[in-house]
Amino acid sequence: MSKSGKATLFSQRMIQLSKSLLAVLLVATLSLSGCVTDAEGPVAITKVNPYHLQPGVNVVSEDEMIVHEQRRLLHGAIDVADYTERYGNYFTVFWESKDRVPATVKLEYCHATTGPKVYSKEVRIEKPKKKNVTELHVIGEEYQTLGKVTQWRASVVENGSEVAEYKSFLWR
Repeated sequence: MSKSGKATLFSQRMIQLSKSLLAVLLVATLSLSGCVTDAEGPVAITKVNPYHLQPGVNVVSEDEMIVHEQRRLLHGAIDVADYTERYGNYFTVFWESKDRVPATVKLEYCHATTGPKVYSKEVRIEKPKKKNVTELHVIGEEYQTLGKVTQWRASVVENGSEVAEYKSFLWR
């Protein structure tokens, strides 16, 4: 086969490969477009940080932020009763509001000892900012009697309707 024949064969194969690659990329793009979360609405929960402050566990880490979280939550506790009252689950909900309408941040959760029974806590925010941080706690007597939170779901409600949600992997 001559050099020009080899060059023609090579360019034909490259064109074929380019078409195949383009088809694969097109199929991947179309199939993955359904996985994108729509955060373009007026309200979005960007992140929820769950933290479990456990009795008898002293956090040791090279990361000072992890150690600081435990110290911050236990700051001011003097006796055993103070410490016991602070053990439990803490949830920090980061959310954004473009329209700044009064809203309620709601946490629904299940305890380890109660199975599928759902409990909830709510915090009303009358004047939300563009970027908001809301903390909800499951601590004290509730934590001592019912146990740790095993699954949870955070949502933002405006005018009686849910406008954003963020849930744990185990939430139904």
